[in-house]
Amino acid sequence: MGARHWVYFAGFVVTGILAAGAGLIGILDGLAALSGGVPANEVLIVLTMLGAAAEWILVVFVLGVIAVGFLAATVVSVFRSASLPRDDRLVSIVTRLEQRYPLLRQFDAAEKVEPTADDRKQQLREQYVAGEISDSEFERQVAELMDESSDGRSQSESQSISDIEDRPR
Repeated sequence: MGARHWVYFAGFVVTGILAAGAGLIGILDGLAALSGGVPANEVLIVLTMLGAAAEWILVVFVLGVIAVGFLAATVVSVFRSASLPRDDRLVSIVTRLEQRYPLLRQFDAAEKVEPTADDRKQQLREQYVAGEISDSEFERQVAELMDESSDGRSQSESQSISDIEDRPR
């Protein structure tokens, strides 16, 4: 699945090259229309060139729309496959954005960037190894994490149990 964005990008490049080629052919076709004789009026010159290159203008437009579609698919594919960093500061930023723009809530981005208990434990280990926190501070914070994670599980379990009990039979 990770290579899908390369396929989309290749589609973008190919359609872009085709659109540029069609544009050049259209320009040559428009200039060739002038070889039969140049009208006296400037407006007639432009209309003669556009008339000769009309089908190429349509081809360039269609290929341009397809190229933009491939580019959008590439961007979406890259963002979907990218891993988001998990950070408390990022959670606060995303939460503020979701509050300001309610449409963003449907993506649940705040929950996706919120660090898990394992992420927090790993961060504590890194701080301990770097000497930023002492043995007792490390053990205290790990114990707090364990309490929070067990409280979170018990609350969700009790919520699901109460939901089942409240359900009509």
